[in-house]
Amino acid sequence: MAENHKTVEFGTEVGGEGESAPSNHLVLFVRAGKDGESYGGCVMCQRMFMILLMKAKAGELTFTVKTVNMSKASVDFKKIASRLPVVMHGSEIISDPDEMIQYIDDNFPYPPMAYDNVKANDACMNVFSKFSFYIKDVSHSSAPLLAELKKLNDYLENSPHKFLCRDVPDHLDCMMLPKLQHIRVVSKAYKDFEIPADLKGLWRYLKTAYSEDVFTRTCPTDQEIVYHWQCKPELPRLTKPVMHRYDTEGEPRYSFSVPSGST
Repeated sequence: MAENHKTVEFGTEVGGEGESAPSNHLVLFVRAGKDGESYGGCVMCQRMFMILLMKAKAGELTFTVKTVNMSKASVDFKKIASRLPVVMHGSEIISDPDEMIQYIDDNFPYPPMAYDNVKANDACMNVFSKFSFYIKDVSHSSAPLLAELKKLNDYLENSPHKFLCRDVPDHLDCMMLPKLQHIRVVSKAYKDFEIPADLKGLWRYLKTAYSEDVFTRTCPTDQEIVYHWQCKPELPRLTKPVMHRYDTEGEPRYSFSVPSGST
């Protein structure tokens, strides 16, 4: 449906050419990267990708991921959506994030991914907004971001779980882990800011995520994450050496390591 796109199948075989897709097959349209075809650095796209991969690993569904360059999207695609991600299931086309998640949970309930942990939710609530203020120079100090990261770290250090609410990822993890990866990568690129190594609960959480293919298979490259933020007009321009380091034509890099002694 888009002139430039890359397609990847997940789950069991969905049939040969000319065969209709099974009733449990979905299509996830995500934002393309700089070249118009690669997988881009969109937080919400990774969130939906993680959710569908969780469901696919449980055998609930199969799905296809298609990257879309919205500036070159076909007229047909623009008729059904003006933003990404988009989920298509048969004749159902959904672009509202909350509606997508509700639809997937209603139709493919296993594994259950809803959460009701108020403390975990509160610990996560303001982290990304403080990062956005910092990276956009609304707040010139890293202190508000650090305060929120410490709040999340305190919760994680006192939690008995591997993830935020349980020992497997749920919807809160699918929301927060892509955001934390953007915070890690973009703060380093724009501010030379690194998540402090003494936030052991937070680093333990990230290390757990980096060992899960639900996260690593859906995570964009560092270069695409930085490019995603470079496209925002409210952000300052990167210096030439930093731009060179995060050139999308270079060897793909992923920040999946953790500081020595941090976990």
